[in-house]
Amino acid sequence: MRYTTSLKLGLGGVLLAGVTLGVSGIAAADYEPSSTDVVAVTGDTPQFALQFLSDGDYNGDAGFNSSGSYNKLVSFNATADGNARSAYAQGSTESSPIALNPTDVLRAGTFPVQRVQSSGAALTALLNDTGAQETINFIGSSTLPTSAQQNQASTNGWGYLHVVQIGTDAVQIATASVTNAPAGLSAAELVKIYNGTYTTWGQIPGYTGPAPSDAIIPEIPPSSSAIYKTLTADLKSANGGTAVSLGSDVKTVEQNDPTAITGAPTPADAIVPFSQARFNLWTDGYFHNPATAFPGSSTALSSGIKLLSGATPDSGTVYSSPIADYVIFRQSDLASTTAFEPGGTKNWVQTLFSSASGTPLVKSAIGQSLIAASGVTPNYQDLGDVSAG
Repeated sequence: MRYTTSLKLGLGGVLLAGVTLGVSGIAAADYEPSSTDVVAVTGDTPQFALQFLSDGDYNGDAGFNSSGSYNKLVSFNATADGNARSAYAQGSTESSPIALNPTDVLRAGTFPVQRVQSSGAALTALLNDTGAQETINFIGSSTLPTSAQQNQASTNGWGYLHVVQIGTDAVQIATASVTNAPAGLSAAELVKIYNGTYTTWGQIPGYTGPAPSDAIIPEIPPSSSAIYKTLTADLKSANGGTAVSLGSDVKTVEQNDPTAITGAPTPADAIVPFSQARFNLWTDGYFHNPATAFPGSSTALSSGIKLLSGATPDSGTVYSSPIADYVIFRQSDLASTTAFEPGGTKNWVQTLFSSASGTPLVKSAIGQSLIAASGVTPNYQDLGDVSAG
């Protein structure tokens, strides 16, 4: 199912509520999961992997819900629509967007709640789901739980948060397809760009590009996002273990949104950390023009961006930081004796993610194919009780 929020402006990237820039919303007729369906909320980065596992991919591969199962796997995307665009409130303009905070109905017969929009928010939501009956069964995240969150899970009576890695991705630096940036940027160079030491391209020693006097436009996703956490941790490491204070010229933009680059005042001068997997999905032609009515445009949208992979001015290693996509659930659910399907013997965790006997969905050949279609490199590892650093 494509239950899909993030802040984006431009043809490939904004969804607005109201009439100033457009109208959007989540239809009341969207499927509302039953009490026996398995429900997930997810961060932006892993959302398409879980979407494809649930309902299949654009290559015709069937997802779990096409198997004729009685109970469904329902993953609510972080972004507000199928093109991974955000929703904005009435009165928004490109220069002054107003976040809408879209909502989901996570279970039939319940009221709408604020849509989870990041890996960090997904972890918080799961830990806050302490009712007698689970509303959120698991989450998709590119962030591991912290030790404190694992302790909270124990306090909640769940044992711990069980982590299964489903694939790997990488954070790289995105620029416009035609850019004034060098062919690559090292972590050391990014430290000085993001702390405000280098404000023009020509201030980077060794720069030989076409626009030395142009101001660099450094962009970064919101602090709750996995990509923000990855970049800032890498900047800290490259800065000798001291956290980097972001310069006043650093702009906060939506995660994995090409229009953060193409919609910048001078796109050729903008840089932003970006998911390799999401870039792959753009390159594969998954996203089409949302302005074209059904049956839709036959021509895929172009992202208008590229990922830097060439030589850096300081001859250092070009920045590329590996990340992983995880599913995270209560350890107590792995031990449940309640079968997921009528007449079956395995519970939902054993069916989908972690089983001592047989092959769960995400480890199966079709599961691996669906994950790969989302741009993620399949890499199954049952990590169990693990926490971030």
